[in-house]
Amino acid sequence: MIYLDNNATTRTAAEVEACMAECAAQAWANPSSLHAAGRRTRQTIEQARSQVAALIGAEPEEIVFTSGGTESLNTAIHSAIVAFPDRRRLVITSTEHSATSEPCAFWEQRGLEVIRIPVNGEGLPDLDAFSRAIAERPSIASIIWANNETGVINPIIEITSRAQDAGALLITDAVQAVGKIPVNVADCPISMLALSAHKFHGPKGCGALYVDRRLRFASLLRGGGQEQGRRSGTENVAGITGLGCAASLAMHVPDPRLNKLRDWFENEVTRRHPGSFVHGQRSPRVPNTSNIAFPGFDAEAILILLDQAGICASPGSACGSAARNPSPILTAMGLSPELVKSSVRFSLSRNTTESELETTLNQLDRALARISSVQPVGVGPVIRRATP
Repeated sequence: MIYLDNNATTRTAAEVEACMAECAAQAWANPSSLHAAGRRTRQTIEQARSQVAALIGAEPEEIVFTSGGTESLNTAIHSAIVAFPDRRRLVITSTEHSATSEPCAFWEQRGLEVIRIPVNGEGLPDLDAFSRAIAERPSIASIIWANNETGVINPIIEITSRAQDAGALLITDAVQAVGKIPVNVADCPISMLALSAHKFHGPKGCGALYVDRRLRFASLLRGGGQEQGRRSGTENVAGITGLGCAASLAMHVPDPRLNKLRDWFENEVTRRHPGSFVHGQRSPRVPNTSNIAFPGFDAEAILILLDQAGICASPGSACGSAARNPSPILTAMGLSPELVKSSVRFSLSRNTTESELETTLNQLDRALARISSVQPVGVGPVIRRATP
């Protein structure tokens, strides 16, 4: 199998699996217990907290462990609204992950104003529109750092500077940034930041929320008061340990080899298939992500044929693939429905090899040739008529 769907999830690193196995065997007591076994488990959690803090330039006490990026973002938005009731405007971009856009839509239905900042054809937000939105009234802004579908990196330092000047509270979804590019909260005044372990070779079901230690906070989950009262529920100790280990492994980013591989792959695709193009190619991007349009071809057909050849890619966000709707991200960038439905995301990892990409290129050639032979280009999905 050739796995090129690493923005959906990454393979858990062997070192992480070993850490988690050791934790399960030796640190299985409840970390809230006062006896020696509980204290040992607590020490394991605090070590992981320090590892995650080091990865993003935070203090350990600013890290709250969660079940992943979705919980972190829901918690951050909830906390900002409850702790700062005078802020009745939410400002987001039109290319946010659903873990941000859906909570904002929920609060919009309950009376809050939501401003959605447009993006240009390269996926970058209109910063002047952002500045106007946060200057008009007290605001909460939640801006994605790196896009999950295109890999486009928002100018987060400039965004944080404008937010600070306007007195806006800023949340950022850094799920696709942490572990791929340098992220340091000391460089920019972010109020809260979300990350998820399984996006950088950690386990699924574990993430973290950075909360500036000076910020008022209102917890979403209430109960036993774990995580210093900020996230109740017995901690997922093995998952937290795995997250800490993955954070340590991710300390040395970016990987220059990955960026070169991605660029070579894109150049080969567009050379072999005139008319194909890369979304967000002229914008800064995380080094592992290629979202490529094949005008006149149906992405579903391409993906099924690649899957039959043992190659895993995707039409975009795995979180939204079940709905089978056109990508709101690419739509927001001004693409027609036909181009959106022709787009395939290839996302690499540090495990990806040149040989795997060469095989993918060859199989992609075969897939497009096969589709063309079954039905004229531009007609639509044809895979149901193809012979297995």
